[in-house]
Amino acid sequence: MKLDLHGVKHSEVSHQVDSFIWDAIQRNMYEVEIITGNSIEMKNIVRECVNDYGFNCAQAYLNSGTLIVALV
Repeated sequence: MKLDLHGVKHSEVSHQVDSFIWDAIQRNMYEVEIITGNSIEMKNIVRECVNDYGFNCAQAYLNSGTLIVALV
């Protein structure tokens, strides 16, 4: 499952990530991708949302504009 945040305003990111993670949890996903682009601020907002759930995220190995979230 992927969430692409290109074109999303920073003020709307938390809500979209929250909804996306909740949906992924309901689908019993174990890992999702969140495409942030190269914006440091966007990545920080996403990391904060992910941390609120107690999950970890890391930059994708071959794509610095994507964060991989482990839902375990």
